[in-house]
Amino acid sequence: MKKYGCLIVGTIVLSVGSFAHAMDLETLFRVPGVKLGIAKSTGSVDITKKGQFNDVPFNSSNSVTPVVSLIQSPYYFSESSRWGYHTELSASYFDLDYDDGDDDQFVGGDYKGYSVSFKPVLFYQWGNRKLCSSCKSWRVELGAGVHYLNADGKLKNADNSQEKFDSSGIGFNSHLGAVVNYKNWELGLRVVVPTRLNDDDIKVEHGLSSVSLGYRF
Repeated sequence: MKKYGCLIVGTIVLSVGSFAHAMDLETLFRVPGVKLGIAKSTGSVDITKKGQFNDVPFNSSNSVTPVVSLIQSPYYFSESSRWGYHTELSASYFDLDYDDGDDDQFVGGDYKGYSVSFKPVLFYQWGNRKLCSSCKSWRVELGAGVHYLNADGKLKNADNSQEKFDSSGIGFNSHLGAVVNYKNWELGLRVVVPTRLNDDDIKVEHGLSSVSLGYRF
């Protein structure tokens, strides 16, 4: 999986870098807009605590969580190209439930916190090339960057005692996505490559894919 992630990062860096020399500073450092959204996540976060438990899964609950993003307007590589990129900084909250009915040691638990990711996104787009009151478009995208995670959790043992833990750190984040835009609304499906974090004696593998609905201002 690490090789796959490095390949994605390399592809995006090379693709964006080859066009960077043609951009002026105003284009490269475009002022981002704000996107507010909600997301339903699926997948699991596996946590290992040295000497206590290994690869304990926390699955996404049925809750819908908020997502706040700073996102640049798209930059196209030429006047006629449908290829382009933007960068985005996103923050989201998550609340996960322990779910492993075959485990005799733990009978419940939760893991909650927030994550922040920063990444360039390479895309190919059909339809209108911009947002407007009547514009619509759809695209496929590939994003890769850094991911910060800060969370804490607890596990309930069969004897009702609890094991508490917390974790924070920075890892690699990437996703494949399909996005539909109508006016300023966005509906997106993003499949995420798990982020791996090491925080002292805690190891976290965070991989939550999502369906999201957002509005860009």
